[in-house]
Formats: sequence, structure tokens, C-alpha cells
Amino acid sequence: MMNMYVKHSSFLPVLLFLAACSGGGGGRTVEVRIDGAAGRKLYFDRFVNGQPQHVDSVTLDAEGRGSMRIPPLPLDFYRVTLDGKDQTVLALDSTDQVTVVARAGSMLEAEQITGSPASEALHAFYRTARGHEIERDSLRQLLAAGSQDQGTIDRFNEVNKTYYEYCKQVAGERSGEPAGLAAVSKLNIQNELALFIQVRDAMRKTMPRSDFFGSFREQVDRAEQMAASQKAQEEEMKRLSNLLPVGAEAPEIRQQTPDGGTLALSQLRGKVVLIDFWASWCRPCRMENPHVKKVYEKYSRKGFEILGVSLDRDHNAWVGAIKQDGLPWKHVSDLGFWNNAAAQEYGVNSIPFTVLLDREGKVIDKNLRGAALDARLAQIFGS
Repeated sequence: MMNMYVKHSSFLPVLLFLAACSGGGGGRTVEVRIDGAAGRKLYFDRFVNGQPQHVDSVTLDAEGRGSMRIPPLPLDFYRVTLDGKDQTVLALDSTDQVTVVARAGSMLEAEQITGSPASEALHAFYRTARGHEIERDSLRQLLAAGSQDQGTIDRFNEVNKTYYEYCKQVAGERSGEPAGLAAVSKLNIQNELALFIQVRDAMRKTMPRSDFFGSFREQVDRAEQMAASQKAQEEEMKRLSNLLPVGAEAPEIRQQTPDGGTLALSQLRGKVVLIDFWASWCRPCRMENPHVKKVYEKYSRKGFEILGVSLDRDHNAWVGAIKQDGLPWKHVSDLGFWNNAAAQEYGVNSIPFTVLLDREGKVIDKNLRGAALDARLAQIFGS
């Protein structure tokens, strides 16, 4: 049991990669031309536990050209880089013979990538995404500078919406490809969980051994488990709520009073009764008690009564809390903790929890507190 006491995706923050297709035999040839990088060393890196490791390298010639022969590797994301920061991301199938044309200082925005369909699709997404991001960031700067122009606000919202929908489209259409993972990683996993699951399930078939996919899969698995748990909790709350529908006669409660006597709910028939489930150990309950006292003092002379049902298991703690908080109304308990018989029958799974009954003992409302309780009693008794 629980009490109240009640019981934008951040994946791949650096590069957002994944690869598609199926692996095969043979190696890869990577041909490069990096303008402005003559004589510099270029590396081909793979990623192990999220960290880059050099697989091969080449010193570029006077025209910035070079060639690397890469041995067979698992289908995954790779990069070619000059210094670890200036880099181009590649999503390669083991049969790809890829050519990269870029400029030193801006390799991430490669001018041309051919021979690798997965890399081409990924960079097509990157180019479109950058266009949206550049415009969005420019508009954000205007707004941050204090612009209240409605046209700027509308355009900012429109760009955000268009960009979000574009990412959803790419993720859906390319769910088994690197571009799909890059796109879905721009979205909110709580809002788009079904799409995240679609990408995860598709990627299981295309590159199951990738560390990048492994991290993504774990994130989606956790979100899926949380969603299932939340759904189950909501269904349980609905089930418990249906145990005590408004208009139904409240089940009888017959438990011991603090002095060892016995009190039944039916003995209060003829009064408007608030059944207040609480406990001495429940801090939110204790914090709520002063508010409950105010409504009791306000309406008790008009025919209002409270029956406190404690989920305590220690008699002294229960009685001590009643005295300490100065609670003048009726009290009962069977000292059963969460197994309190009344709590079980009334479907209580968090406290404080209240049930308001009319003079015939029928349910008027549930879980009213503070101002909401005062307002409801004012409707019944008049302010």
C-alpha cells in the first residue's frame, strides 16, 4: 500500500546515431577529401561503451585526400575525425564503399556523402533539422531580448511545431534506420512512447549489437515499464473508486474507540458525516488536521459530524496524536494498519482520504480537503 505518502527525450545528447541494413562479409573502403586539411591525420573511429576508439587512420595528401580500408565490423555508427571535435558521423553497412567530401572546421556538415544509403539518409535529416534549429534559435534570441511581437511568437511556435512533426514523420518512416533514431531522439518520450517503441522494435532487427541502440533500448524499456505501471495504478484506482460510487450507501464501519468501546457508523445516521481515514504516522494527515478542525467548528452545530478512522497499529500513538492535535470528533480504529477492515472495504490506498455522507448514509463526495471541503459543506448547510 502507498500513502501520500501515496502509494524531451535526453537520449544520445551528443550525436544521435544509429545504423540500418544487415551486416555482411568483407570490409569497407572509406575515401575522403577534406578541404583545408592537407597533411593532417584523419581517423576512422568506432565506439566502445560510448567512447571512440581508432580503427584506422590516414595522412591526407596535398589535396586533402586519403583512403582507408576498414576491416569487417558490426553494423553500427562510426565517425571520421581530424581531432575528435571536427568530425563526420557515418552509419555504415559492412558492404558500404563510402566517399566523404567535407571542409576542415565544419566536417559535421559534410558537403557530400555517397556510397552509404544509411549515412546519406542520416545527413539529409541533419541538414533539414539544422535549418529548423537555426531559425528556431534566431527567434528564441529575439524573444529572450524582450520582443513581444505577436508575429515573432507565432512564427516561433509554428517552427517548433513543424520541426516536431518533421521528426515524427522521419522516425515513423525510417524507424529501422539511423535517421529514424536521430529523429525520434528529438521528441518527448512521454508523449510519443508508441513511436519510441516502434523504433526500438525495428532497430532490434537491424543493429541489435550496437552500444548506441543498447542505451536507447534501455531508455525505452524503462519508459514502457513506467507507463504500464501507471496504467495498472490508474486501473486499480478506478476499480477502487467503483467500490464506493457517489449515491451508494456507505458500508458499515464498526470498530473500537480510543477508550475501548465500540462505535458504528450507522449510529451517526441523521447527520452529515465525513469519514476521515488518517494515521498518527501520516505527516500529510497531521498537516491537514487544523483545516479539518476549522470546518468541524464551523458546521458541527448544524448537524455535521466526523468519524476519524485511524490506520494506526499502536494504540498509544493513535491516542497521543488525537490529544496532541486536539481532534474533538469521533474516532475508531482496529489497529490493523493498511489492513484496517474499513480501509479495505472503502478501497483506501492513500491517506488522508475522506468520504462525505448525507444524513441517510449515502455517499455525496470523496477525497475533499481544505477549501473544497468547506465549499461543499457550505452548499449543504449554507455559509
